[in-house]
Amino acid sequence: MECDKSVLSPYLYATYIYIDSVFEKVAATRVGCHVKLACASMILMNADDILLLAPTVSALQHLLNVCQSELQYLDMAINAKKSVCTRFGPRYKQPCCNLPTSDGREIVWCENVRYLGVHVVSSKSFTCFLSNAKRSLNAIFGRVGHIASEPVIVELVNAYRLCCTA
Repeated sequence: MECDKSVLSPYLYATYIYIDSVFEKVAATRVGCHVKLACASMILMNADDILLLAPTVSALQHLLNVCQSELQYLDMAINAKKSVCTRFGPRYKQPCCNLPTSDGREIVWCENVRYLGVHVVSSKSFTCFLSNAKRSLNAIFGRVGHIASEPVIVELVNAYRLCCTA
């Protein structure tokens, strides 16, 4: 696997091993968004960032409960202050109740969500903006480009590119 060569690999590898069970538990629910006859990924993870995808609000609540249960087992929790929901599809404008968390907080609905520098916008069809992702990559290069070796820069760019296309 290419990630084994990355400068960040030891940290990311340790994080994935620690919370890999979260991915497994959520994936085992077989709840997800269907594209034609295939069930698309219902959970995307990058280090400690988790994105849950569900076809309905109730399915999203179910995935959230499964995720919270496993995180609680690992002595971790979802930060409701940093978590949001958004909706796209024909009923994207329909109001939804906030999703309750196991600790009594609520995850609110908003017009757009930022995940790994990509902004997903609530709309009739899936819409996202990559302009901020480009700026983030430029910021990474601007900070390390003059002091890091060429292999380090290449690995950072590859790691960033993989994160944004996952």
